[in-house]
Amino acid sequence: MKILFVSDTYYPHINGVYYFVCRVGPMLQRKGHQVAVIAPSPTAASTLKKVDDLDVYGLPSVSTILYPLIRVPFPIMIRARVRKLIQDFQPDVIHVQDHFLISKTVIEVNRAFNIPIIATNHFMPENITVLVKGHKWKQQLEKFLWKEFAKVYNQVKLVTTPTETGVGIMRPHLKEGVETMAISSGIDLQLFSPEGDTSTVREKYKIPHKPVLLYVGRLDPEKRIDEILHAVAIAAKTVDFTFLVVGKGTKKAELEALAKSLGIESQAIFTGFVPDEDLPFIYKLARCFIIASIAELLSLVTLQAMASGLPIIAVKAGALVELVRGNGYLYHEGDIEAMVSAIEEITTNDIIYQGMRIKSLEIVQQHSIERTLATFEHLYQSKVAKVA
Repeated sequence: MKILFVSDTYYPHINGVYYFVCRVGPMLQRKGHQVAVIAPSPTAASTLKKVDDLDVYGLPSVSTILYPLIRVPFPIMIRARVRKLIQDFQPDVIHVQDHFLISKTVIEVNRAFNIPIIATNHFMPENITVLVKGHKWKQQLEKFLWKEFAKVYNQVKLVTTPTETGVGIMRPHLKEGVETMAISSGIDLQLFSPEGDTSTVREKYKIPHKPVLLYVGRLDPEKRIDEILHAVAIAAKTVDFTFLVVGKGTKKAELEALAKSLGIESQAIFTGFVPDEDLPFIYKLARCFIIASIAELLSLVTLQAMASGLPIIAVKAGALVELVRGNGYLYHEGDIEAMVSAIEEITTNDIIYQGMRIKSLEIVQQHSIERTLATFEHLYQSKVAKVA
């Protein structure tokens, strides 16, 4: 089969869409399929580049102001360019990853080709509305964003999303005739596991030999890392541990300043960006993983932590409630005291730690990338067979 992935964000912008395609795409190629990607170009001109051994066709785009790695395609000539790419590649199935301009255009242009299309939703309005002040304005923007989502995805017959939580969130915005399905984005359980020598990474990032509370991800407003820092500041008065913050984002300097003002600059280590080869070992040396984001349709970083045998402390929101089931603690949004209690208990109680560690390894098995690959490959084949 020829499979065409479509996304309005892609490498070097690292997000859930990129991680899904860059893992599943090469695996499909190793099974004999031909895979290509349409995404924004890294320049103002059309491009064709190899990324993760996949052909990525870039449509001319311009960088956004707030997030330079996110690029917006030029609407001029986009239909003609998309039509030409589809004609040249001749895909058997198209898999769109969002409902923005490129994906929207592909769906519209495809009416003339009638190629089977599967859509996947990785979108939650909270990732955008977090920047808006005022409850009324947030509600209005969220309503508008879901309306735009529905305009595009109501044109396809099957929409997947990584969790049942995601299905429940998007289902009210889709017509009855649109089928929905929960399929995990998957995780490489060979790459992320509890075993391995962490001494090199510990030395490289100057991580003390004490229990490590870990966060991995973007340092942006919707991730609510400021709440975690306040909990860490309280817990640090009674428990000796390190809070390791891995990632980069718009709030990094502000969060470092907050840690200093809270008097925990020695307990909180901000590594910045960590290369892929180091990341699995960062998880391995941690005692527990913590996440405060209320806008997660899956949370790959939480899955990576679980695959590494870590208990999870998570806000009771989004898909996190599907991942934390006896392998950690769920707390209500903004409940700093509950976060502190969880940090103290998992840091000091080895019996609870070992039980949750085993449970994390058990739950994460259902999210293996091989299982995800087999599910999507079957869907592609069934869609192609229907039009054959």
